[in-house]
Amino acid sequence: MADSFISTMKEIKEFGSCLWDAVSSRNLEENLKSLKGAMESLKKVYEDVKQRVEIEGKVPQMKCTNEVSGWLYEVLKLEKDVSKTLQDGEKEKQNKCLRGYCQKNCWSSYNLRNTISEHLDEVKKLRTLGQFNAVVQKFHVTVQQLPMVETVGLDAPLQDVWRCIEDRKLGIVGLYGIPGVGKTTLLYKINNEFLNVSHDFDEVILVSVSKLSEVELVQKKIMDKLDLPRNMWSSDGRETNAQKIFERLHGKKFLLLLDDIWQQLDLNLVGVPLPNDRNQSKVVFTTHSIDVCGLMEAQQKIEVKSLGPEEALHLFRMKVGEATLTSGPEISKLANDMAAKLNGLPLALVTVGRAMASRNDQCDWESGLNVLRNTPSQFPHMEGRILKNLKFSYDRLQSTTDKSCFLYCCLFPENSDIRKEKIINCWIGEGFIDELNEDADINGDLRSKGELVIRNLKRACLLGSGESEEFIRMHGMLRDMAWHECKEDIVLLIKKDKEQRGLRSWNKVKRMSLWDHSIQDLLTIVPHSSREDLLENISPLPNLLTMICMDPMSTTLHAGFFPSMSSLGVLDLSNSSSLHDLPKEIGHLINLKCLNLSNTAIPELPSALQNLRKLRCLILNCTKIRKIPRAMIPNFLSLEVFSKLEVLQHLDPGGFLHRDDYLQYLLKELECLLHIKEICIVIHEATSLQKLLESHKLLGCIRKLTLDECNDLPTLELSPSLVTKMEDLELRYCKELREISLGTGQFRNLSKVVIKGCNLSDVGWLIYAPRLQTLELVNCELLGEIIGDTPGGGEIEENTRIFSSLLVLRLFCLPSLQSIYRHALPFPSLIKIEVQDCELLTKLPFSKSATKTLKLISGEESWWDSLSWDDETIKEDFSPKFVERIVQNAWLEDFQPEY
Repeated sequence: MADSFISTMKEIKEFGSCLWDAVSSRNLEENLKSLKGAMESLKKVYEDVKQRVEIEGKVPQMKCTNEVSGWLYEVLKLEKDVSKTLQDGEKEKQNKCLRGYCQKNCWSSYNLRNTISEHLDEVKKLRTLGQFNAVVQKFHVTVQQLPMVETVGLDAPLQDVWRCIEDRKLGIVGLYGIPGVGKTTLLYKINNEFLNVSHDFDEVILVSVSKLSEVELVQKKIMDKLDLPRNMWSSDGRETNAQKIFERLHGKKFLLLLDDIWQQLDLNLVGVPLPNDRNQSKVVFTTHSIDVCGLMEAQQKIEVKSLGPEEALHLFRMKVGEATLTSGPEISKLANDMAAKLNGLPLALVTVGRAMASRNDQCDWESGLNVLRNTPSQFPHMEGRILKNLKFSYDRLQSTTDKSCFLYCCLFPENSDIRKEKIINCWIGEGFIDELNEDADINGDLRSKGELVIRNLKRACLLGSGESEEFIRMHGMLRDMAWHECKEDIVLLIKKDKEQRGLRSWNKVKRMSLWDHSIQDLLTIVPHSSREDLLENISPLPNLLTMICMDPMSTTLHAGFFPSMSSLGVLDLSNSSSLHDLPKEIGHLINLKCLNLSNTAIPELPSALQNLRKLRCLILNCTKIRKIPRAMIPNFLSLEVFSKLEVLQHLDPGGFLHRDDYLQYLLKELECLLHIKEICIVIHEATSLQKLLESHKLLGCIRKLTLDECNDLPTLELSPSLVTKMEDLELRYCKELREISLGTGQFRNLSKVVIKGCNLSDVGWLIYAPRLQTLELVNCELLGEIIGDTPGGGEIEENTRIFSSLLVLRLFCLPSLQSIYRHALPFPSLIKIEVQDCELLTKLPFSKSATKTLKLISGEESWWDSLSWDDETIKEDFSPKFVERIVQNAWLEDFQPEY
């Protein structure tokens, strides 16, 4: 009974409420209308305040006050809430009973009325608060100081970056370099520098992007740095966040420092206004890849390089500490050796230096140095902090060919210059180049494919340039990383570096590199624990693909090794200068694809060599070979690369043939090869040259051509359209040569020209070699001008393109030379010019812009002082680059042959 009574009373109460609601429901529509009108009125005030902020905020170092910023945010928030309430009210108006006089859900109607009342109060309050006297205020740019330790070697790159920041024409600057080289530290140093200097940037922002480069993450970090309220962040609204960032930075002068970009980051998607002449803003970023600099449209790219030897040693010793360095008589010297092993990489110097800071025992230092040389990954923190960091760049390589070619570079000694020609030949022998996708195919040219791989690795900062464009170099720490990736497959023995790596798993060895060691040395070098395994497995070696053995002391090779190397594809014996015997057992290497015998004392090739039908590269430079058996070359059915023979004679049953007869016969044999693509050769007689010029096939294969003492050659006729692959041209002591006649076209691949002891009066045809990088003119007595105004009878229309790719210019013993070119040239690529015994050359055709790349001018001091200049300020710019040439008569030395 009680329960029934209570239930009845609740129903009566609810009915009564509904009757009351029916009376008041007529006011709901009026309340909704009032709320809508009040909100519209407040929104007009909001637009007026926002417009004031936008206009007044354009004044430098003026920004919206926190009070106004908060008020604007509260209005937007209220507008969103009011919009929802108005929608609910419309629904409630349609939801009635008692012939439209009563809401079906009385409590819902009651709550709605309360909400409307609260919103009206909030609108009234915000409208009252929106009467601002000032909406912006002057502010001091707050630069967040970042923690930093003492830096070494960053002053020069800091100055380079600072010049870019001050340059009104530059908006986006990219800093690139290998991981651990100090790019992040440099960016932090730039940020902190603004704490000590006056500037006119409205915002200075530093953000770590990381390897993912996610737009939303970058947006959140930038908004945090800009002190935008956290409640303005939209987790699912990239466009909304971009608008917030853009509104804050638009019209401002800002400096945005982005650290560690690994792929393109679209600044528009982030909401960052692009730097331009009007806003004078700057974006400076760091990356591991020069490709990213291009994708980010960097107007200036600056490479952050490893420290020099003195700077590296200073940083290392600073981390070790003086107390440790002086704790033993030999520790200081061992510390120097250890620092040198780390190749100037700051991350490695700091990591290893700290690890050795507590080591006062000389034995620890000796052991540590040995580990760094032979098993670097086992050194404390080396794998986790250094090698793993370096490996990110390797892992991001898209092509398996690029990865294989990169790892192959660790076969060469640390910090050595690797000739590009040499390593590409090895890659061809290993079959790496064949693995390139069809879309990377460049006219089927293996050399061009190899050059493409090198460019890819350079852009990823995994390889660097050597002493000239003909060489590449691998950073020592990158080499350690590469070795770590393939350590189970490789044996390295390098005497000068005291390096002995991979001497345990002989049955797995795929590549062996011995420098100043012979194959026989393996029996005495390997640890005793591995010697039994070596003796057991050295004879089969079925998996060996590459054998590099450069031992100047070895005179012979053990014949028993060759039959065991059934899979060998690359055999490089170059620079084994005492090697005079090549055993006939080499004929067992039926899978050999690349054979390099350059700079050896081998007098002849064994007839068994003709069994190598898969041979693709045969390199015989600077050898003492006296004969090649007849019909041997035609047996090389797969031969693609044949490199020049420096001194060759052919043995015939009737005796030695004249070298010209031999060369004609050699050219005939080469012409018969179906797959020949590259020829590098020396021609001694005009008749042999004529044989070459008559064959379009041979001319199309010529990559390097040397004419040596062709005294019966008054005119050289070369058609650029036929010698399309020619990269090097050397003319040596062709005394009767007076003219070089060209057909139509340009030498599009010609990069090096050496003319020595010839009587040419000018070499104006060089303007048709747009990619010329090295020019050497030596002992040409009649040469009075290098480029005339009208070479070949035609006018030079674009002076700025002459020598636009030239890197090195050498002029030695040219008694008649008066002019390089009669007008000033920008020389946009020139690095070095060397002059000696050119007394009549009294003017250099340099424009002021040539100072950007030029590093060295070498010559006699008396010659330099006698030069005349159209503008003395140009002389002042170039004077610091001049170095007096100490070595006299250097032009008398023959140029080092390539092998």
